This record gives sequence, structure tokens and C-alpha cells, in this order.
Amino acid sequence: MQLQILVVDDIAESREALCALVRDLGHFVVGADSGHAALALMQCSRPDAVLLDLLMPDMDGFEVTRRMRELDGGRWMPVIVTSSLQGEEHFIHALENGADDFLARPVSAGLLRAKLRHYEDVLGLQSQIATLAQRQSDILDNILDPVLTLDASGRLEEFNRAAHTLADLHGRPLAAGATCRSVFGMELTALLAQRECRLRRVGGEEFVAELGLSEWRDQDRVHFTLVLRDLTEQRQVERMKDEFLATVSHELRTPLTSVLGALGLLAGGAAGALPPPALSLLEVARRNGTRLGRLIDDILDLTKLEGDRLVLHQRPQALAPLLREALSANQGYADRAGVKLASEGLDATPVEVRLDADRFQQVMANLLSNAIKHTPAGEAVSVTLAPAAQGVRVTVRDRGPGIDPRFRARMFEKFSQADGTDRRAQGGTGLGLYITRMLVERMGGRITADDVAQGGSFSLWFPANGAAPRAGGPVVLHVESDFEARRRVAGWLAPLCRVESAASLEQAAALRLDAPPALVVGNPKEQGAPVEFCTALRRLAGGRPVLLYGDTVDRAFCDSVGLPWLNAARSGPQDLAQAVLNVLGSAARPGANNVK
Repeated sequence: MQLQILVVDDIAESREALCALVRDLGHFVVGADSGHAALALMQCSRPDAVLLDLLMPDMDGFEVTRRMRELDGGRWMPVIVTSSLQGEEHFIHALENGADDFLARPVSAGLLRAKLRHYEDVLGLQSQIATLAQRQSDILDNILDPVLTLDASGRLEEFNRAAHTLADLHGRPLAAGATCRSVFGMELTALLAQRECRLRRVGGEEFVAELGLSEWRDQDRVHFTLVLRDLTEQRQVERMKDEFLATVSHELRTPLTSVLGALGLLAGGAAGALPPPALSLLEVARRNGTRLGRLIDDILDLTKLEGDRLVLHQRPQALAPLLREALSANQGYADRAGVKLASEGLDATPVEVRLDADRFQQVMANLLSNAIKHTPAGEAVSVTLAPAAQGVRVTVRDRGPGIDPRFRARMFEKFSQADGTDRRAQGGTGLGLYITRMLVERMGGRITADDVAQGGSFSLWFPANGAAPRAGGPVVLHVESDFEARRRVAGWLAPLCRVESAASLEQAAALRLDAPPALVVGNPKEQGAPVEFCTALRRLAGGRPVLLYGDTVDRAFCDSVGLPWLNAARSGPQDLAQAVLNVLGSAARPGANNVK
């Protein structure tokens, strides 16, 4: 790498000698006979390094160094002072005033070569870092979504080009140092718990944005980078889709009702007696028309639920009579399939739950029809009512082939089916469990798929008497280094308990909780050696239950340390909620770990 060196010396002979030495070393050199001349040259062309004589009549090297630093544009430029004076005091003074290095005159060619080679390497690295920083800045500025970075106190540190269109709550363009409250209308701690936020553009337009968040550290300082995606167009497309589905569904419902009515009249002999083959065909048409009607009902419910237009009429209900009614309503279907319906705990658990009775019957119809459909003839489908932590649990279990583990993580998603081919044994659209989950959650409950040895099992949990978990109820302490994972788990478990989070074991130990945790959940990832982490987690729990939740360990390791484990990569929010419910339900026994 050839450097451009500026040599500053008021004595022509020594200046030319030093310039010749620099040229011999393979570098480009420019000479200046005074400090003023050197500063004038820097206005036109900035050198890579400067060899500066300390003793000059018009302006000494100390003042030249100070003024050069004002002109370097923020890019480091090594200044090497030279002097024939004896002693080191003047060199120390030069270094204190901004010089980077020194050489005693007469200048040694070998020492100069070594120093320039060193600075050549350093300047090369500086160029690479500057190129990389510029590349990162260009990438950030070309992201179409606004990206903001806040410090730990919630003050705006930097933002990309797209964020220049945003304004604070007073309509002023964003500026470094703006507070979180002035931009988002809330403090940083509240913002970190949000998935969406409302923002304002320069000019006054307001919009809703999806909030993507990452927490990172620079040495010991915490920063939060926010990516804000405008949801206006997405919401408009969703509204158009919902309106289209609702319109089409209503338009299909009207002629289908007439068709089914006509088929019923024909089967009843309104047009005269029909031969047996015709009655058989009518039954096929009626059965498929009814199936089509259920599909239209599912689509209508889906559009209402996703559009938040479904009205629920919730009031305290005795749960046992509703379950008996559900069993009775599905008895005919079970008889035709040769499946028995059994119940347990309906008389032993007299409890009231706040819910919509009609929608609860819809939920039970979905679960029972699925269970009956997958149960072999001669086997039984069971419905169990039992108390659970701060509420009650309803379990529907079949004796079918069970749930494919690969399907478990997405089984409550829209249009999800274990067999997505056109040759699957059972029909369906994949909407039943999705609608069931949304209805249950809208009524304040939660649905989970249980891990059982045979068949499939689904559990519904509802808070007793419709009461939400008390703020002073069970405390779950979650130790996890990843901020997003902590926020995600806290949201999933919010209906069940109060979650206190910590990024490390040290932070967890420093927390001042108003009640001991009923359960400690920890992820060995990035927390040191796994065995030592588990030992420390047990010590932190103080004899209370412990659950490992992560994907960096396996079943064999967890068995070896004697702790229950849930694989985060292969489980969803329902699985975690069920695991926590299992532990909280037995937390009265110190040290009990019932999650397997």
C-alpha cells in the first residue's frame, strides 16, 4: 500500500533529505516549508500521514498538530513529530497535544521504514472498517421500513433514512435524543411489551405499525433496535379479503338453504313416492349439502373472528350440564360410527365458568366430531372434567392413531392438516381446530394438545368463575438470555400466572420478588456449562419445581440431571402452557416435578 506522506519542515535541506528518504521507501511525498503551508495543502488534499518538525518559526509543531486535528474530517491521520532536541520532554508534550508518534533527528531509515509499515497496516485496517461501516449504513438506509435504535433509558440514538418521514407526538421530525414517550406515547418498558404501536408521520398522518424488536449490547451498554412496518396496506387487504369471503359465503348460504329444503321435501314425499335408488341418491345429496353448509359456517365464523366482529354473550355457566348437552348432541354421530361416548367427573366437579354457551357447544362439537372420526368402531371417546390451577380443565380423548409429532407444532394454525394430500382418509378443511382455538381464547380460556401414549387428547382450560389469574397468584421465574424469547414466553403464560424474567442467573438472584416463584423455567443456552447451570437453577429454585425450556439440550441430558424438559423448537405456546399448568397444579408438594 503506497501512502501519501506530508513532510513539514522549514529548513529546506532537512526537508528534502526526509522527502528523499520517504520516496526511497516507496511512498508518495509532498513537502511544506511552514505550518501555514501544510494547513493550506490539507484544505486541497488530505495526506495519509504527516512527518512534522516541532521547531518552526511561524507556527510550532504543537499548534500545527492541533489545527490538523480540526481538519482531519473524523478519519484518523497519524502525525509523527520529529526533532533534534535532546531529552524526551518535548516529545511527551507533543503526544499530549495530539501527535501519535515521534522520531529523533537524524531520522533512521530503518526505524522510519518500520513505523511507516506499521501505519500502513493500521490505515489499511481503518479503510476496511470504514468501507464495512459505510456498507452497513447504506444497507440500513435502503431498508424501506423505519429502523430506530434506543438506549437503555429510552432515548433515540440513531435512525435510518426511512425514519426521517416520522414525527413525534407534537409533529416535529425525529431527532437524536428524543424520548420514547415523545415518539410512542409510552415509556420504554411498556413499549417492549407491545406487538404493534401507533406512529405519526411528518404532516400529521397516523398509522399502525408492527413492532419488531432486538436487544443487543455494546460492551456493558444495552440498546434496543426497533423495526417498524406500516400495516396500513396489509390491514386494507385483510379487510377486502374478509369482506369478499363474507359476501361469497352469504351468497352461497341462500341458494344452499333452498336446495336442502327442496331435497327434504322430495325425501318426505312432497312430489310423490320415490323409488329406493332415488331416495339413496337424495340422501347422498343431503349429506354433502349439509357438509357444504358446515364449511360455509366455518368461513363465516372465520371472517368474524379474524375481523373481531364476532359478538360473544358470556355469563357464568354451570359446566357439567353443557358437557352433557354436548355429549347428547353428538350421540347420533357416535352411534353411526360404532363409537361409545363416556364421561368422568361431571358430577364430582360442580364449577361455574364464564363463557358463551352456544360457542362452547361449537367448540365441543368440533372436538367430539374429530375424536369420533378418528376412533375405531368399538372403542370409546372420553370427556373428563377436573379442577386445575386457578380454574377447570375439560379433556376430550380418543383411541385413534394419535397426533403426528411433526404436525403438533402447527395443528392450531389455519388450514392445517396432518395429511395435506388429496388422498387423505378423513375430509376437512383444516379450519376446525383453528376456529376452536380462537373461540376458546376469546372466551378467556386456552386449548392444548396433550402428550398421551395412545390416541389423541385435547384439553380446554378456563378460569373458574371467569376470573382472571390474580396479580398475586403463582409466580413463574424465567431465566433466558434472549430478550425476544423472554417477551414471547411472558405473553404466552400471561393468562395463567405472573412471569418474572431475567437474562442470567445473576440477574435472577438479584430480583426482589414479593412471593417465592412457584416454578423456575430456564434455558441452558449461553448460560455456561449446562450441568453447572442446572445445579445453579436448582439452587435458585430453593426446592421448588424446575423446568428446562430450550433446544440446546436433549432428553438424555435432562434425564441425567433429573430435570423435566420441554423442547422449545418442537413445541408451541399450548405445549408450554400445559407443562406449566401441570407443574402449578402440583406445586403444593415442594420439589415436585411432574412435567415429562
